[in-house]
Amino acid sequence: MHHLAGEGLRCKDILGRSFRALNHLLKRLLLASDNNVQHPCKRLFDYSPDNTLKFMNREHPTDWRTIVALNAVSTLSQIGQFGIGFVVLPLWLTQHGLDAAQLGIFASAEWLGMLAGMAVAPRLNTRFGHRAVIAIGLLVTTLALAVMSGTHWPIWLPAAALIGLGMGLRWIGLEPWLYQIAPGDARGRLVGFHETLIGIAPIMAPILTKWAGIAGNAPLVLGMAFTASALLPLAFARPAPEAALESAAHSSPDTHRAHKDILALGVVVAVTGGVTESAFSGLFPIFGIGRSLGADQMVTLLTVFGLGGLLLQYLAGWLADHRGLAFAILVNAASTVLIAVIAALPLGFSGLAITIFALGGTITAYLTLAIIASTQAGDGDLSVNLRLISMAYTASSIFGPLIAGAAMNRLSSEALIWLIGLLAAVLCAYLLPISRSGRA
Repeated sequence: MHHLAGEGLRCKDILGRSFRALNHLLKRLLLASDNNVQHPCKRLFDYSPDNTLKFMNREHPTDWRTIVALNAVSTLSQIGQFGIGFVVLPLWLTQHGLDAAQLGIFASAEWLGMLAGMAVAPRLNTRFGHRAVIAIGLLVTTLALAVMSGTHWPIWLPAAALIGLGMGLRWIGLEPWLYQIAPGDARGRLVGFHETLIGIAPIMAPILTKWAGIAGNAPLVLGMAFTASALLPLAFARPAPEAALESAAHSSPDTHRAHKDILALGVVVAVTGGVTESAFSGLFPIFGIGRSLGADQMVTLLTVFGLGGLLLQYLAGWLADHRGLAFAILVNAASTVLIAVIAALPLGFSGLAITIFALGGTITAYLTLAIIASTQAGDGDLSVNLRLISMAYTASSIFGPLIAGAAMNRLSSEALIWLIGLLAAVLCAYLLPISRSGRA
C-alpha cells in the first residue's frame, strides 16, 4: 500500500511539473516582445483587443492553468477522436473486409455526426456549461469505439456517427472557452499554437498504430485510451468567467458592424480553406501520378504537407496579432498564389517537396485565420461564431474534391494546383477593396 501511495504521489508530482512547464512555455510564446513593438503600418481589422476584450481582461486576469489544461485536452482527444477515429479507422476497416463504397458511407456518417455535434453544442454550452459538453463529447466517442470493438458492419455506421458527434461536441465545447480566457493581444498566437497542437494528431495516430499493431482491436483501444485520458486535464480547468459571455452589452453600433464584417470575412476564408484543403487531400494522388511520382514519394510529400501545416500556424497567428487579421489573410492568400505558380513549374522532387511544405502551411492557415476571425467578432456567443466558421469549413469541404475532380478530368492533373492558386487569387481580390475602404 505504501508503495502504491508513493507511485501516486510521484505521478501527481510529474503531472504538476508538466503543467508548470507548459504554463511557462505558453507565457513566453504568447506574451514575448509585445510591449515594445512599434508597428509601422496600420493594423487591419484591429478589433481583437477592443474595449470589450480589455474590459474582460481587466476583470479577470489570464487563467494560465486553464489555458494549459484545455490545450492538453485538445491534444489528447484529437489523437483519439480524429487521429484514430478519422485517419486510422479507414485502414482498420479495410482489414475487416469493407469495400470502397462502405468506407465512403462510414466516413460520411462520421462527418454528418460531427456537423450534428457542432450544431447543438452552443445551446448545450449555455444550458449545461462548457466542461459538461466536452466531457459528454469525450464519453460519447469512447463509447462508440467500445461498441465497434465488439460488433460488426452495419452496426459500425451508428458508431461512426457517434464518433463524429463526440468530436463536434468537444470542438465547440472547448475552443470558445479557451479563446474567451486568452489574452486579448495574444489571441491570434494562441489560436495558432492550439492549431499546431491538434495538428499533431494525424501524424501521431498512424505512428502509434504502427507501434501497437493494426490487427485485432488495438487501434480502437488506442482511441479509447487517448479520448478518455483527456478527462484528466479537463478536471484541472477552472470555469470561464461570467463577464466573458456578456460582450454584446459593451459593444457600440460601430463596433457591432465591424464585428459582423470580421465574421463575414471569416466565413469567406473558411469556405476557401475547406474547398482548397479537401481538394488537395482528395486529389493529390492524381496530381502525383501526372508528375510520375511513385507511391512512396507521394506519401513523403503528404507527410511534408502535414508538417508544413503543423509548423507554420503559430506564424499565422503572430502575423494576425501584430499586423491585423485582414493583412494576415491577404499575405497568406498572396503567398498561396505565389507557391501555386512555383509548384506549376517542372520541378524536381526536392523543389516540389519545398513548395508542398509551404503550401501545407498556407492552406492550413486558412482555418486558423478563420477561427481568429470568430474570436474577434466579439458580439454574442462565441460558441455560435465558432460553430458558423466550423460548419462553413466542414460543409465546403464536400465540394472541394468534386470541383477539382471535374477540372482535372476536363483539363489535366495540373488543374489541382491551378485551382488552389485561383481560389487564393479570388480571396486576394475580395480583400483588397476591404483594405482600401477604411472598414479595417
